[in-house]
Amino acid sequence: MTAKDIIKIVLVFVNKENLLDLEEFDGNTVSTENEQKDISHIIRCLNLVCNQIASEYLPLLNIEKFSPTNGKIEFSNFTKKPIDIYKIEDKFGLRVHYKLFPNYIETIDGEVSILYSYAPQEISTLNDNVESFSEKISSRIIAYGVAMEYCFICGLHDDASIWEKRFKDSLLICKRKKTEIILPKRRWN
Repeated sequence: MTAKDIIKIVLVFVNKENLLDLEEFDGNTVSTENEQKDISHIIRCLNLVCNQIASEYLPLLNIEKFSPTNGKIEFSNFTKKPIDIYKIEDKFGLRVHYKLFPNYIETIDGEVSILYSYAPQEISTLNDNVESFSEKISSRIIAYGVAMEYCFICGLHDDASIWEKRFKDSLLICKRKKTEIILPKRRWN
């Protein structure tokens, strides 16, 4: 899904449907400076919501292989910006100990693979693709969060609290375990 797909939904949610007639959204009207400002605010809100989902609800995971030099792996060597390190394994699949420092990870020498969560890529234009969190997270759920942030920015706190409830409830439903829960059998002494 693209940023444009989500923002179209947001514009309906926040009662700014007149912006859908702009050229940016495949309409015929040329945008004014204030309309451009509104769109850039909404794009910033979209970035905030994507970061919130990735850091608090559904982490984006990646595995990378490294060959540390002197037992150090610089964070700048990662292909994506890491948030949390979940585990580090050696080439045999055994977990290894590590220490986190502000700019690097200290671990064993030799090839290691690192499982980590990362921050989604920043969105700067309407045609940028939004990182796919899960099949469960639809554009509607992300639009709830963007509408919430936009309403907070505009000072519409009552509207923002409504969108916040919808956003958080939808995310909790997505996170909920939907498999059968089996309790241990009772034991009689």
